[in-house]
Amino acid sequence: MSTTASRITTLTLSLALAAGSAHAATVRRQIAATARGEVHITNVAGSIVIRGWDKPTVSVTAELTSGRQRLLLRGSNGRTRVCVTDDAESCSWRSSSGRAHPARLEVHVPRDSEIDASGVSAGISSRGIAGVQHLHTVSGAIAAQLGSGDDVVKSVSGTISLQGSGQDGTLRAATISGDLRATNVAGEFDARTINGRLTAQISPARIARLHTTSGPISLDARLARGGTLDTETISGHQTIKVAAAAGYSYAVKSFSGHIENCFGLQAKHPKYGPGSRLDGTRGAGEGRVRVKSLSGGISLCDH
Repeated sequence: MSTTASRITTLTLSLALAAGSAHAATVRRQIAATARGEVHITNVAGSIVIRGWDKPTVSVTAELTSGRQRLLLRGSNGRTRVCVTDDAESCSWRSSSGRAHPARLEVHVPRDSEIDASGVSAGISSRGIAGVQHLHTVSGAIAAQLGSGDDVVKSVSGTISLQGSGQDGTLRAATISGDLRATNVAGEFDARTINGRLTAQISPARIARLHTTSGPISLDARLARGGTLDTETISGHQTIKVAAAAGYSYAVKSFSGHIENCFGLQAKHPKYGPGSRLDGTRGAGEGRVRVKSLSGGISLCDH
């Protein structure tokens, strides 16, 4: 290669590297916010990290990977909007290619804020938030510490891992192909998966509903006085441990799966046809437990 050609090649590579580095940028912004305001966060691809703090400020650090990306941060009337977008005026994504480059959002908010965070192929992580949280993504995982409130957490194919505060509240969580795990939850709990594993620890439980199709259920629950528990699978195995100071009645049914218990009882089988059933009462029987399965096995115990 000639000296001139070599210099041209070197210059071309330098320009290309400079152009590539210009597309990557870290942007930091902040805005005043009310202590109990609403914070709406959107990021199509990448990740969303949410942290609660004791400042009346929403502070955002965005790691952008494309020159088309913009960080939008706006606030008014107790509502703050944070998003990564390719539109300078709104949070919509209008890329003609239909594909968004990944970006990492780290958002610090007043800890009593109400959070609404959503993504498509973006994972979501939250910690230190005492207010209500609504977290939604399609293919990303979600890991969250929850306060007391009306919390909703949903992912299509991502794993969900939740840690409750132990305070009475309402939690609804759902995923299709990912596992779902919730600990230290209290109050009302509704959890659903299709083929993911569902693991939960609830104490005390006023109302608990757990449903999977082919995924197993592993539950450790303490019922509140008069509390109710309903679990159901199609083919997943269920390991249910339930205690209650005021006792509970129980009805366990399976079409073709085996029923086990630690009460020393035998499940009843119909005279004709398949299926088995176990009914009884523990203690005063003030609570209610219903466990159903089509072909999955069931194990019920109170310790």
